[in-house]
Amino acid sequence: MARPMNQEELEFVKAIEDFKKSEDKLFLSWTEVLSIVKDLGYTRTVKARTAASTKGGTRKAKNSKTTAKSPSKAKKSA
Repeated sequence: MARPMNQEELEFVKAIEDFKKSEDKLFLSWTEVLSIVKDLGYTRTVKARTAASTKGGTRKAKNSKTTAKSPSKAKKSA
């Protein structure tokens, strides 16, 4: 059974649905999803960019943690 979504998840789903409706699309490309995520204010940390560029890609290691920061968390740590 699915768990209830939190406010951040609901905001993301609404942004996806709004984009799909405005562009009259059923499915989005990953580029479009990334654009929506950035429009919501999410960014990668400098550490994540450096690691991706030195390893030659953006795939996460098995035990690595997600380094994307939500707008609300980024403001708190700044």
